[in-house]
Amino acid sequence: MAVLRLAFCTLLMIPALVFSQRENQELPLFESIPYFEMRDSIVGWSLSSDGQWLSAPKTVPAIGISRNKSFYEQRDNMLGVDNIQSMIAYKVKFGKDTMICLIKTMTSGYFKYPNRRAGWREQTDMYYWLFKHEDLKNALDYFSANDTGQTFVLRIRSFDSKGIPDVDEDEMLDLIKANLLVKPNFDRNFVLTIRKGENRDIIQFHLLSLHAVFTDVEGVLTNFKVKGRTIYGSTRLFDFMYFEADYLNFWEILNLNANRAALEELGGGFELAPDLEDPNFANDDWDEPLDSASYDDDDAWLYDDD
Repeated sequence: MAVLRLAFCTLLMIPALVFSQRENQELPLFESIPYFEMRDSIVGWSLSSDGQWLSAPKTVPAIGISRNKSFYEQRDNMLGVDNIQSMIAYKVKFGKDTMICLIKTMTSGYFKYPNRRAGWREQTDMYYWLFKHEDLKNALDYFSANDTGQTFVLRIRSFDSKGIPDVDEDEMLDLIKANLLVKPNFDRNFVLTIRKGENRDIIQFHLLSLHAVFTDVEGVLTNFKVKGRTIYGSTRLFDFMYFEADYLNFWEILNLNANRAALEELGGGFELAPDLEDPNFANDDWDEPLDSASYDDDDAWLYDDD
């Protein structure tokens, strides 16, 4: 009888031992400083209601009559249809994949008392995307190889994206770490509309987040529409608006080692969120070949130039 009791107790303990073995999922590792930044070279352009192309630093001007100065001097219109105060990119390691976390910062504003248009407030908002470096490189390589002056819409598979309002730039990386989840079946794409300007030193571009199926727009100040329909994600967008920037500065987004000297000087590298630091990652060599990274042409990006 004692033998039976011992055997019974042993059987009861087996499930407990199995369920007590916990395995943590892998977390994305961010480099401590960005490898890419673009700020001062950004200029926005838009076609006014009376057919004039207007520009402003970092801002696509609001759509109005070009000679109506009071319209463009209104505080809410000064923010434009869209604006980019900065583009910042961090190198991210997730398993054997090298990813990019791209951040767009923009200025938004509102009236505390909208009926009286009084009490104007402004703030800095950000939107981030997470996608594979390989996917972005393949898409931009395709653009370069097939460019004859037309507009391309590159849809690059995202693994996460999100807008966070009213941020301090010094706190953005910590905010992203606190919000980001790598989602293999994420249903939004990073959409980059792109064209070389008449001046070949200039690149024309626009970036946003679009749902993979529906015309659900994120990552822009306003949803620009023509005849009630959004034209984001269409080559027609550049008939009405776009951003311009220095071509070489823009292409630095592919250079993951641009911050190598600064990282060596700081003695830093990849890191988890502050409360999840693991000393085992401190001296890892992340320059190993990405021979097991996966890439699917159909899923990663699409283009249209019609």
